Amino acid sequence: MRTVLALALLLAAPPLGAQAAPRPAPRVDPSPADRAIAAGRLAEAESALYAATRGAPRDPGARGALGAFLAARGRLKVGAVLLEEARQFGGDARVIDERLRHIYAWLGEWHQAPTEPGAPRFGRPERLRVQWLATHPPTRQGPDSSVVALEPNELAGLGRVTIGIGNTVVRADIDPNVEGLVLAPTLELLDELQRFGTRGDTTLAVAYIVTLGEQSLSNVPVTLEPEARSRVGLDVLAPLVPTFDLAARRLTLHASAKEPARGEALAILLGFPGVRLVARPGQSPVALESAAGRAALRGARWTFDLRRGAVVVER
Repeated sequence: MRTVLALALLLAAPPLGAQAAPRPAPRVDPSPADRAIAAGRLAEAESALYAATRGAPRDPGARGALGAFLAARGRLKVGAVLLEEARQFGGDARVIDERLRHIYAWLGEWHQAPTEPGAPRFGRPERLRVQWLATHPPTRQGPDSSVVALEPNELAGLGRVTIGIGNTVVRADIDPNVEGLVLAPTLELLDELQRFGTRGDTTLAVAYIVTLGEQSLSNVPVTLEPEARSRVGLDVLAPLVPTFDLAARRLTLHASAKEPARGEALAILLGFPGVRLVARPGQSPVALESAAGRAALRGARWTFDLRRGAVVVER
């Protein structure tokens, strides 16, 4: 995840159309929030960001940095509101809209996602897909709790599951570094997808129906890449509050999780994409799938609980 300081500077940048002469970037020391994040002290970082916003209520850099941080901690709606306000106060719309695009995708609130032609990496296929999803919002159906087989696969992600794409079955790795589904284009998949165009050798699409065991998801974003390894992002699984149990080879999905997961809560930071974990209090955040991240989870059942901004580990 980009540091708070760097993001604040980008949010406060002038519009890209401005004709100011280029200048060397000034050397800026890390902010208190950046130092706290680097040391894994996320509560301290949040306090520093709130203090900066109170001291300059209409400063787009301060407000946008707070919004980006809260969204990274799983408070997606609050973060989105603050980023929208940062744009209203003069923040760089391109940078803000790029972050909002990911946040609204995680929320499944596609009608809110920015679709301006100038948004970075947001060409015609992306706009068409967002517009389609805005009128065909994703839905979920299934029992309150269900279990699917989880195959350990540490070299490729957090485990491998079997998913259905309409009538086609694929084995997909759970990868925190992707969003939606990443699939190789095959003839049997074509009738299961709504396609919106290509960007280079990548095709953007939506799967009409995706099944994980007894859970059924509609209108799931798909990226088709030649010879891609099938992968599923945590944004797809997060609404089902997934519990991983590699020892038992089980992934439990909670379509209606009324009670919070019990155990030790390890704070997370969403990177859109990517997930970092504070494995130990006072230690730098590490990638969830890294050796350090796996060491913090190995041998335990753990739940990805976005509502708490945490991975909850049963000790």
